[in-house]
Amino acid sequence: MKNKFQNNAIRGPINAFFFKMISGYMDILFGNSKRKLFKNHPETVVEIGAGTGANMRYLKVGTKLIAIEPNIHMHANLKKSAVKYGIHLEIKETIGESIDLPDNSCDFVVSTLVLCTVDDPVTCMNQIKRILKPSGVFIFIEHVRARDNSMLAFIQNLIHKPWHWFFEGCHTNRDTKQLLESVGFNKLELETYNLYSPFFPIIPQIRGRAVK
Repeated sequence: MKNKFQNNAIRGPINAFFFKMISGYMDILFGNSKRKLFKNHPETVVEIGAGTGANMRYLKVGTKLIAIEPNIHMHANLKKSAVKYGIHLEIKETIGESIDLPDNSCDFVVSTLVLCTVDDPVTCMNQIKRILKPSGVFIFIEHVRARDNSMLAFIQNLIHKPWHWFFEGCHTNRDTKQLLESVGFNKLELETYNLYSPFFPIIPQIRGRAVK
């Protein structure tokens, strides 16, 4: 496992620009789900893979956001989003597999469309569980592997290599549902659904919350 994100001088800025440009469209796709999941969040939130700050619009003004974001090309837009939404931002460049926060220190951790990209998702999930306080909450929205032998599974496998390359590590066919079920949270609320959009490989998704 790599212990540091490999920043790419070409794809990094392209992806930072792309995700900033589609932020409004992503709100149309995910806004209702995120507002429900973020509801009643505490004063401090930890986000794994904060990107360009798309989730800040769902946080209360004055929230402290600890952003685990190793992709340095995202940081400029992340800081701009913090100013726009009145968020107190702290950026940590560590990867999700080695989060530099103490054990049992966080009440609320967020991951949206990120567990698909980490090199070692098992280690990342164990890190999330480690930093959560007892009864701490982890909320998630992730795209997942489609049903075996389905047309979506065929598309995911077909496009996986170029998608993985362009989006800097994103797996179109990762079984994140099984991963979350295996971590050993005290409570797991998980919904499986299809979110139809032009982004065909990420139509099968899961969302929910896990309690340590």
